[in-house]
Amino acid sequence: QKRTIGSHGNGDGQFYQPFGLFIMGDVMYVADYGNHCIQKLTTGGQFMQKFGQHGSSQGQFDGPVSVIVDQRDRLMVSDFYNHRVVILDHAGTLILTINGSISGSHSFQHPYGLALDPQGNIHVAACHSNTIKVFTPEGTYVRSYGDA
Repeated sequence: QKRTIGSHGNGDGQFYQPFGLFIMGDVMYVADYGNHCIQKLTTGGQFMQKFGQHGSSQGQFDGPVSVIVDQRDRLMVSDFYNHRVVILDHAGTLILTINGSISGSHSFQHPYGLALDPQGNIHVAACHSNTIKVFTPEGTYVRSYGDA
């Protein structure tokens, strides 16, 4: 049986270029790239909440592409054009920002994919840096893989 969740647009439960998707239990988080937000829905498609708007300040995104949830139930969002990973609680309140635009070995450009290892470390695939950067759950740089 075919089922469609959402539609094209910029309203609640509507998407414009949804990129990332994370499902936990009966809750679905969608990285809505074109609407510059994270949408929270039930897996049945009922809209629950929206986080963010277009921009570069706190509470804003510029092209979110990935969203995951860690063992502490924190949302992690790769904010593509702001060159950062934003960590939020389930109400959308900022907990931590891992800023990739700061120069040094931990810098990255255009974070795309996010993954967690068994220790809870955050792995950030940065497509224009040709690297994977690893950070502790508190945001401390650990190491890099790939071109620096």
